[in-house]
Amino acid sequence: MQFIGIDLHTNKFTCCYRDERSADKRTETFDLNEAGLAAFSGTLTADTHVLVEATITTFSFVRLFKDRVKEVIIANTYELKQISLARTNTDKLCRLIKMQVLSGEQTACPVTLPPVEIQELRSLFSTYRLYKKQNAQLKNRIHSLLKEQLYGFTQEEIFDKRSRARIRGLSPGTALNFQVNQLLDPPPRERVPERDEADVEALKEQVLVQGEPFMREIGILTSMKGISVFTAIAIIADVIEVSRFKNSKHNTRYLRSAPKVSNSNTSTSIRGTNKQGRKLAATLLTQSLNHVLDSSLKLRRWYDRLCEYKKAGLVRTGLRRRVLAEIYQMLKKGEYHYARDAKKHEAKMVAYKKLLKSQTLLQKSA
Repeated sequence: MQFIGIDLHTNKFTCCYRDERSADKRTETFDLNEAGLAAFSGTLTADTHVLVEATITTFSFVRLFKDRVKEVIIANTYELKQISLARTNTDKLCRLIKMQVLSGEQTACPVTLPPVEIQELRSLFSTYRLYKKQNAQLKNRIHSLLKEQLYGFTQEEIFDKRSRARIRGLSPGTALNFQVNQLLDPPPRERVPERDEADVEALKEQVLVQGEPFMREIGILTSMKGISVFTAIAIIADVIEVSRFKNSKHNTRYLRSAPKVSNSNTSTSIRGTNKQGRKLAATLLTQSLNHVLDSSLKLRRWYDRLCEYKKAGLVRTGLRRRVLAEIYQMLKKGEYHYARDAKKHEAKMVAYKKLLKSQTLLQKSA
């Protein structure tokens, strides 16, 4: 039986090898290219156990050899924080996987290896969020510059084509005029905000296209009022499969919607949400909570009652947790939401299928 701890870098990866009976070790470094991967594959056997930290390159790397070994554990970086700070990181990883296998006690909780379709969706969502962040920063800065000089433009007016020329012409020859024009049409990109918004919409459309393999799950999720097809795909990208969670509590904790609770003797402390999970679904779902509240009188009463004596942010986090718990049950049972509006739900799915059909026709014509 062989054990390998891998420290993965941008262009190289270092492996520490140990076997079951001996305390000896050896370390080898391979280039992250075709020749290096071929040399590494030659060291693998059918009874090899591998431990590697989760990084941006780990998933694609592991897919190259996971079928040649007995087990590959992708460890959460947060859980291995102390190991990552040590000098001999690779050796510690190798010791950890050996101890875990021989003792039968799990010390490194594995990260789920997402399917290629899910990994592509996550990549698209990351770029989408980057574009949205950049656009928000651009708009906020222009708004601040105008407010500083007592120009009472709203954000909607700033990016309305009808007022664009007037804003560009404010205070010619001043620092305000120079900055506003630079931000509205910044070199060297030579892109105006409308083009940025177009890029965001193009990314959003690509996400919808990539979500087609998950049509069943999308149909279930969009039956809940306030959940668009786009948000449904985000939830799928984060969750992958609800079967990998023991219950709804584990699911909501992974989606950063459940606080940490620590007990010591008779005292209980509630801390922040889990930072080891994913936050995309929770972020997008927060924007839909008002629609969800409108769909349930019982939920609205619960929300209003808590708002009387708790902070609004805490109550919204609790509401999001309840919604995610419902979503977990819907996906687990394969059932539509109990408050489903059949006509509106059907309209969502018809519009989505129409988009997919138009994109298919465009690809064929190209």
